[in-house]
Amino acid sequence: MPSLEENDYRELARVLRERVASHAPDWTDANESDPGVTILEFLAFAAEALVARGDVIPERGRLAAARLASAALTLAGAHGQGQGCALVRNRYFAGQLLSAQDLQLEQDYVRARLRRHNRELHGVGVARGLQVSIRPDGAGEQVVVQPGVAIAPDGEDIEVCTAASTSLPKTGSQLFVMLSHAERLTHPARPPDDGPVQFTRVEETFVLHVEETVGENGIALARLSHAADGWKADQAFSVRRSRCPEE
Repeated sequence: MPSLEENDYRELARVLRERVASHAPDWTDANESDPGVTILEFLAFAAEALVARGDVIPERGRLAAARLASAALTLAGAHGQGQGCALVRNRYFAGQLLSAQDLQLEQDYVRARLRRHNRELHGVGVARGLQVSIRPDGAGEQVVVQPGVAIAPDGEDIEVCTAASTSLPKTGSQLFVMLSHAERLTHPARPPDDGPVQFTRVEETFVLHVEETVGENGIALARLSHAADGWKADQAFSVRRSRCPEE
C-alpha cells in the first residue's frame, strides 16, 4: 500500500480545523490535547488513507466513506444558519475522481435553483395558453388542453407543446382538469459489465388527468360540471396564474 505523505495529512487536518472554526467560532482551544483536535486529526488521517487506497478500496468501503463524509458535514453545519434550505454544489479540483453521484448532484443543484427561481419570482400557475375545451369522442366526451406553459407548486416547468386530451367519464357531478409535471425514462442501454439494462435519458413531460378534488402537485386548469347534455366548463372558476406575462 502506498505510504501516507505527512505533509498531506497535516494539510488535511489544517483545512478541517479551519472549516470547523467557520461553523463553531466559539471553539478556540486548538491545542493537540483538545478532544476536538484529536477527532479532526483522526478524520484527516482516515481521509488520506482512503485517497491512498483509492484504487483498491471496495465499493462498500466507498459507500461507507461517503456516509461518513455526509455525517461529518451535517455535524459541521449544525451551528450554521439556514442549513435546512441550503443548496449544495460540487467543488472541483484537479485530479478529482467523479462518480455518477457527483454528476447527479450537479444536475440536482441546477434544477433546485431553477425551481426556487420559479417559485419565488414567478409563482405557481398558468404562464401562457392551456385553454380548456370539451369535444365529443364517439359515445363519450374528451377534455382538450391547448399548448402552453405552467409552473407547478414545486417550481417545475410544465410545457404542453401540442394539444393534449383525455377522456371524461359518463357519470359524475364535478371534476377538475389537472396538469402535472412528470418524467419518463428513455434510451435503454446495457452497461459494459453486462449488468442490468439502464436508461440513459430522462424525458420531462406532463400528465393530463381529471380528478374530483384539486391535487397538491398539479395545476387546476378548469372545473367541469355535469349536466343532462354532458360536461361543461364552469366559467366562474378562476384559473391560478403565475406572474409571467402573457405572450
